[in-house]
Amino acid sequence: MPYQPRVLLVIADSSRTGGPEHVLTLARELEEAGWRSAVACPPGELVDRCDALGIATLALATRGRELSLAPIRLRQMARRFHADLVHSHGLRAGWLARRARLGSPWVHTHHLDAWFTTRAWRVAAHRHELRAIGRRAQLQIAVSQSVFEFVTGAVGTPPARVRVVPNGIHPLQPRLRLEPEGARVGILASLVPSKGVDLAVMALATPAGRGLSLVVGGEGPELAALVDLAERLQVAGRVSFVGPVSDRQLFFDSCDVVWVSSRAEPFGQVACEAMSAGLPVVAARVGGLPEILDPPRAGILVAPANPTALASVTSALLANTERYQRLSEAGPERVRQRYSAARMGALTRGVYREVLE
Repeated sequence: MPYQPRVLLVIADSSRTGGPEHVLTLARELEEAGWRSAVACPPGELVDRCDALGIATLALATRGRELSLAPIRLRQMARRFHADLVHSHGLRAGWLARRARLGSPWVHTHHLDAWFTTRAWRVAAHRHELRAIGRRAQLQIAVSQSVFEFVTGAVGTPPARVRVVPNGIHPLQPRLRLEPEGARVGILASLVPSKGVDLAVMALATPAGRGLSLVVGGEGPELAALVDLAERLQVAGRVSFVGPVSDRQLFFDSCDVVWVSSRAEPFGQVACEAMSAGLPVVAARVGGLPEILDPPRAGILVAPANPTALASVTSALLANTERYQRLSEAGPERVRQRYSAARMGALTRGVYREVLE
């Protein structure tokens, strides 16, 4: 059997959000293709999930006093693992990899984590770091065409140094929905301003939203403010905050439609997951969401930050059985063709080969 390279995947987040989910999926795909992989990350849920799948992990502390030593430790980890290539994910991991002076080929994936939720001075600092990463990494990956345009336009990275590899998922079990069973809307997101969960709560208070109920899966610093908002708008009886969701299939199976009401969304993994389960998605026209939904064939887009449009379009969809069924049928096929984990893994290995050959 020909030699398969050893890849060290690096991420500074171990939560169950988009970046760590992406790294876990990629590690699984590498292992299934016969490549050797290990994940360097802080302690947390990602470590537990890797352990359950037999994927090697290396403890990388990235907070507080440990941060200053993290680049040195990352370099040591890469050497002990005999990494042929290091692949960092997200801005903080890219910063660590750049400062580590790895001595091995380096690929960086832009998830644009936290880019849209920071103050102006931090945005400037992030832009500076993205440019520094772009000068050092052999190749960079954008998780959507929208991210590619941002990295090559706003940041100024030469397009020849960036490859577009859409995120991929292991599809959920699809279920054809002939008609909605009710008016239950699901949102699965980190409770931070960029995800626009407040917009979803506000949508329930509009005339078209009065017949809708909302179940919110996820956790984050905005929880208390969102609960207060629901109470002020007198919609608290129609909003359920269920906390972290470990069984996404069960969550989506309990919904009639999913909202992705983000103010900014570099990719939109939740939209892919919901579509793969055969669940119609109504999303804001931002970031990578138009690419995923391919409107009007596989999903519906509304103007960003518009609770009235969100509610009115959803109410109309729930009343239109023919369109509802058509979206339920189109979603799983769209995900299989464009956003499968297998496709993402194959394209990513292609980027690795460009760097290694």
